[in-house]
Amino acid sequence: MLKKLGKSITIANALAFIVVIMVGGVSIFLSQMILHNQYKISEISRDIVTIDNIHSDTYQLILSMHHFFIDPDEIYSTDVRELTEKLERTVTNYRKYEVTESSNGNNPEVQHLDTMLYDIEGLKGIGDMLDKYVDTGQLDSKQLNRMEMYGYEIEELAAKINAIHFQKIENSISKSLSIMRIILFIYLVFITLGGLTIYAGHLALLKKVVNPIKALASATIDFAEGKMDVRVNTDSKSEIGQLYNSFNQMADKLQENDEILRKFNEALERKVRERTIELQQANEKLQRTQVALIRTEKEAAVGQIAAGVTHEVKNPLNSLSISTQMLLKELADKFGQDSSAYESASLIRHEINRINNILEAFVKFAKFPEPQFYKNNINTVITEVAALVSSGTRDNNIQIELQLTDDMPDFNFDARQFKEVLINLIQNALKSMNGKGLIEIKTDTVSDNVIISVKDSGAGIPEKYREKIFNPFFSTREEGLGLGLPIVQRIIESHGGKIKCTSIDGKGTEFVISIPVERG
Repeated sequence: MLKKLGKSITIANALAFIVVIMVGGVSIFLSQMILHNQYKISEISRDIVTIDNIHSDTYQLILSMHHFFIDPDEIYSTDVRELTEKLERTVTNYRKYEVTESSNGNNPEVQHLDTMLYDIEGLKGIGDMLDKYVDTGQLDSKQLNRMEMYGYEIEELAAKINAIHFQKIENSISKSLSIMRIILFIYLVFITLGGLTIYAGHLALLKKVVNPIKALASATIDFAEGKMDVRVNTDSKSEIGQLYNSFNQMADKLQENDEILRKFNEALERKVRERTIELQQANEKLQRTQVALIRTEKEAAVGQIAAGVTHEVKNPLNSLSISTQMLLKELADKFGQDSSAYESASLIRHEINRINNILEAFVKFAKFPEPQFYKNNINTVITEVAALVSSGTRDNNIQIELQLTDDMPDFNFDARQFKEVLINLIQNALKSMNGKGLIEIKTDTVSDNVIISVKDSGAGIPEKYREKIFNPFFSTREEGLGLGLPIVQRIIESHGGKIKCTSIDGKGTEFVISIPVERG
């Protein structure tokens, strides 16, 4: 009983295979008949060519006779004799072929060929008639008419034989067409019955196999999604019914086990959640402590270096500066300020001052003060800095444009340090524009963060330098110390924010600062 469905499908497939074999065999047999008719048509076509050659030779014989009587030349006489002999050979051979191919004695073609041979026999006397005409110059008109009659009768017989050939070809074509109609009929019947059989089999498979399997697949999907109460029902006694029963038994056991596992998982998840929260809190605390420790160690190390540099370099540098000033005074009194000695001493004083500025910038970077947080408004700070910078650019073709949001909230930040950030960024922009261009300063708020954008229309930063601009002591200008942007970054990070630079070579640079309103 369990294999009833499989046996039914096997029997149906076997029957379909037998029917296909039978139809194929019949089609091959009928196709063979069509090929046989095609072969017969090919043979008849060759016969038509032979008869056409006889007709052509006969016509050429009569034409040569007429030429001879017009111009008694030996060439025409020779052509007449050769054509007569050729006609006799061709007709004789073709008659033998037709006698061999004939299945019965009543063959009209053979009868026509016999008559044609009789006419050719009568034409043999044409040679004597031509010789007599050459010798005597006299022509027997009755004999000439008889000879022409023989020739015209041969042409007429050739046409009759070919008419028989054409009739045979037409009969063979008709037979082939009839066979083709039979094949087409079988094909249409087979297509119709096959389509109906396939449709009936399709309906049977839908009812007995496909729909039950779809229902079982849908129940399996629902069960996999957590619907443990899904069950399937069927009255089938085949393998599908056994499969349904097995699924229901499996579902019952899994539902029971799932209930036990669910309760266990709930208890486990609750404990894991509690421990995870504790670990996250401890990890966050550890990370903050680690970051603070690393920053403290770095600042301490840099502070120690700064103290050593101040003690070992700046004090002697001050002595050199004082001595240089005294030397300049003596040289001015003795040689005058236009002397080469005074210019050399002035260059020494300039370089000492430059070294002193570098040391002061380094000490400022090393001993970076902690920001003093007070509630301020960033728009107010930006307006003050813009007014301060604009006073120095009035004579230049540089425009500073402010686009400040109206609902900017007050938040805690160090206004003095932020002024230093803005001044540094604006000074860099001014240096990149060569006295002409536009500086845009915008503010906005996004997700509890204050966004500040400083954009210029200057020369931009080459791509190979963009990743290095926040490194200490890196500068693309010879007079630059390379500490402006690192200080800016340090101020922003000390406020819990971030700074990002985007630049297009030859079109300008934009710095975007993001500061959280509420510090963590």
